[in-house]
Amino acid sequence: MTPPELHILIVDDNRGDAVLLTRALKAALDEAVIETVSSGEQALQRLLGEGEFSGKPVPVLVLLDCRLPRLSGFQVLEKVRTDPALKQVRILLMSGLVTPEHVAEGERCGSDGHIEKPDTPHAFDDLAQALRGFTMDASGRGAPFRFPDGLPHTL
Repeated sequence: MTPPELHILIVDDNRGDAVLLTRALKAALDEAVIETVSSGEQALQRLLGEGEFSGKPVPVLVLLDCRLPRLSGFQVLEKVRTDPALKQVRILLMSGLVTPEHVAEGERCGSDGHIEKPDTPHAFDDLAQALRGFTMDASGRGAPFRFPDGLPHTL
């Protein structure tokens, strides 16, 4: 049986970061379907399949910026984790400055990890290459993700 496509959702209000991350992921994961949204509200609509996102498959991996206007990444994560249909979605929080408080809040909300947001094109490429290790089994569930040594992260 052929595994399903790897659907990745990037949630970031910084258009430049979203573009760089999308390009890097497309280069590293040519089989992936990558979408971007720029707000917490859009992220929830996309994940819940509401409105313009009706009928789209649920992403298996979400790269979620912590600092979004109005509805923060932490708030999005809390809402997603209360929905049994979204239990299997892997969510990695991203922030420009990873602090112990951010990590603790992410863990409390149910994140699968917390990564420092890349700050150079090379760092975006490194993150994309690390995400090549994210695989799916035939059921469409994402396998546990682990960062390789040398990549800034917190799990």
